[in-house]
Amino acid sequence: MAFRVIVLGGGPAGIFTAHALAAAGIDFIVLERQPEIVRFRGALIVLWPPFVRLMDQLGLYEPVLKYSTPFTSKTNFTHSGEPLCSGRVFEAVEQELGYPTIGLSRGNLLRVLFENLPGRDTKVRTNANAVKIETDKDGVRVHLADGSVVDGSIVIAADGVHSPARELIQRLGNGPSASGEKLTSPMVPAFVSLFGHTRGVREDVALGDFAESHGPGIASQSTRLRDSMYFTVLKRLPEPASGEERFTKEDADRFAEEMSDVTIFPGIKLKEIWPRREETNAVFIHQQEGVAEKWYHGRVVLVGDAAQKMTSINGQGALTAVAASTTLVNNLRATLNNNPNPSTEDLETTFAEYEASRKPVAAGVVGFGAWLTRFITWTDEENEAQDRAQSSAGDLAKQVVERVVPGLSENPILDFIPFESRHGNTPWKVESQLSVRPQL
Repeated sequence: MAFRVIVLGGGPAGIFTAHALAAAGIDFIVLERQPEIVRFRGALIVLWPPFVRLMDQLGLYEPVLKYSTPFTSKTNFTHSGEPLCSGRVFEAVEQELGYPTIGLSRGNLLRVLFENLPGRDTKVRTNANAVKIETDKDGVRVHLADGSVVDGSIVIAADGVHSPARELIQRLGNGPSASGEKLTSPMVPAFVSLFGHTRGVREDVALGDFAESHGPGIASQSTRLRDSMYFTVLKRLPEPASGEERFTKEDADRFAEEMSDVTIFPGIKLKEIWPRREETNAVFIHQQEGVAEKWYHGRVVLVGDAAQKMTSINGQGALTAVAASTTLVNNLRATLNNNPNPSTEDLETTFAEYEASRKPVAAGVVGFGAWLTRFITWTDEENEAQDRAQSSAGDLAKQVVERVVPGLSENPILDFIPFESRHGNTPWKVESQLSVRPQL
C-alpha cells in the first residue's frame, strides 16, 4: 500500500493539515465524527499574521479575507466599564509583519479550508467516529463506531482536547501495566467560559476593535464583525476541575445571569447582548491548559489541542496548531523523499524532530497564556495594581509589538511551496527558499 495518512478530526487543525498534505503530494483521508465539517457553533477564531501568511501560501488569502474582519485596535477596561487603556495594536502588528490580524467564525474558517481542499469529496469522511487505533510495524488500522476499518501508514491526531489518541500514546508509553489504569489528562481546566455571538450588530460598537474587560476572577473578550458580535466571558474556578463535566443550556443561562452586569463592550453590559444571541450557537465549557508530555508513539502523532491547549485569552490556539502541522508535514515530506516506505523507527525519528521543534514553542505560548489569563483576572490587589500601572505606563501598541511580534515572526511556512511573502518592518525569520516562476 502506498503511504497514506489518516487525519483524525475535521476541525481547523485537521483540515489545515489535510491542505498541507495535499500540497506535499502525500495521500490522506480525514475522519470526522460529526455529520458535517462546516459547523457554525462556538467561538470566534483569531488569525494572527503568521496564520494569514500560511493561508496566503496555500492560495487562500482572498477567500479567507472574504469572511473576515481585520482587527485594528484594542480597548481594555474594568468590569464596571472604567477605561484602562487602548491603542491601534493590530494596525501596529500589521505594519511590522505585512499581514493583518483577522477575526472570523470557526464555521467560516472551516468553510474556506474545506471548500478549497483538493479531493474533498473523497478525502473527507464524516460520521466517522474512531473507537480504536491499532498499530504494527507496517501501518495503522482505525476502527470506526459503524464497524468499518480504515487502513493507513500513520495517524495524525487532531482530535481535540479530549483526544483518545493522546490517551493511547500515554498508555503505549507507560507499557502494558498501564493498560487498565485511569490516566490523568495533562489538560487541566482552571476556568469556565461562555462563548456566543449575536443576531446582527449594534452600530455603536466599533468595527475592528477588540474589547477586553479585566477584574477579580473574571475577564471578557468581545468584538464586532460585519454581521455579528462575538463575546466570551471567562471565570476562574476556585480550584481546577476534572474537565469531564459537560454543561447544559440551563448552566449557560445561569452563568449569563451571574455575569449580566459585566461590561463586555465600552458602555455595554452582557445583559444587553445576551437576549440577541444565537441560542443554538452559545456554548458554556471548561477552558483547559496544558501540554502533552509525549506527542507521538510508533505511528501515531498529535497536533493541535490534542498536544497543547491554552485558554482563549491570548488568542493563539489556532496559530500554534497550524504552525505545528506545518512543521510536521515539512518533516514528513522530507522523510518520504528519502524513503517512500519508511519504517516505524524512521517515522519515530521524524516525529521526535517535530516534537523537539514545536513542543518548547507550545509550552512557551501556553505558559504565557496562563500568566496573561491570571493577570487580567486579578488574583489579588497587587495584581490589580500591576495591571493598572501597566495600563497607564504608555503606548499599548508599542507594548504588544515589543512582546508579541518577535515570537510571531519566527513561525514556519511550508518549505516546499514557492512563495513570495508580504513583509513589514520586522523580517520573517523563515522565508521560502523556492523562487516563484513568473506568469507567462
